[in-house]
Amino acid sequence: MGNNYTMNKTRAQIVKKIFNQKTRLTTADPTYKQWVFRYTFLELEKDLGEYGDITTDGLLNTKKEVTARIYANEPGILAGSSEINYFLATSNPIFKPGIKPISITKDSKDRTFFAKDDILFELRGDARDILKVERVILNLLQHMSGIATRTKEIVDKAKSANPNILVVPTRKTTWGLLDKKAVTLGGGGTHRIDLSDAVLIKDNHLALYGNSIKDVLLNYHPPTSPYTFFEIEIDDKKVAIETAKIIRDLQVNNAIPNPAVMMFDNMKPTEIEKLVKAFKIENLYDHFIFEASGGINENTIKSYAKSGVDVVSMGTLTQKISPIDLSLEIGA
Repeated sequence: MGNNYTMNKTRAQIVKKIFNQKTRLTTADPTYKQWVFRYTFLELEKDLGEYGDITTDGLLNTKKEVTARIYANEPGILAGSSEINYFLATSNPIFKPGIKPISITKDSKDRTFFAKDDILFELRGDARDILKVERVILNLLQHMSGIATRTKEIVDKAKSANPNILVVPTRKTTWGLLDKKAVTLGGGGTHRIDLSDAVLIKDNHLALYGNSIKDVLLNYHPPTSPYTFFEIEIDDKKVAIETAKIIRDLQVNNAIPNPAVMMFDNMKPTEIEKLVKAFKIENLYDHFIFEASGGINENTIKSYAKSGVDVVSMGTLTQKISPIDLSLEIGA
């Protein structure tokens, strides 16, 4: 990060800039493309094993052109369309040895709301090839759509309490950046893309300095590489103001960006509300973006959204998610 953010932008604009990096989650980005490659081409390679689809090969020894349709067996929000298009249509054929081109003759876009029995995609190609990629396609679409659908439910609840709140995932993901992409399609943000993306001082970092926040901050050396934000985790309301004053002093010399981010971890909404008021009284409010994290769920999300924070992070956006039930059926 070359320069500090300035508060002449609204808090919501700053939060969106640093916590919602969805523009990086496309196959035009080399890092994201690697994640897509991992869950398409490498999954296909593992699924085919050493000898390929022996069932289909035993039934068909000549080309049989078919149309396959992907149906929704329940309502949801579509995620994974861009990734499937890359996998089937725009990627280098060298990554799919032995599989001839498969055309997408009907295409639904990401963030599409669909109902039960809707046809989301229509594919045209050799039956042998479609059956080889069937499970890879469905697994990806079902997983990402499940996250997007769940996220939309949570985001709607949060925004009914605070229209400016941003709901973001943590790094507790199963499919890495694909999970974070799915969250953005459900209306959430990204938080950190990876460990090099932002400075986030957590409890285990504090443990290295005897849990002394003061010692941690005074020994902190800013990265020489670009980064998006600086954040520190606070789980003790008694030290929050003291920590904030140290950070404010470091902001003067640009050692820490202004605003920095303060994460209130495992605090009750009422405690957070009091802390945010204290920050205003101490003239510290404009130096920070506030995040609530830890144990937040669909039953408590509205209370946290109203507590005065700008961001709510939830591991449950990407954990224990039920995939959306989709099916692929071959016709003439």
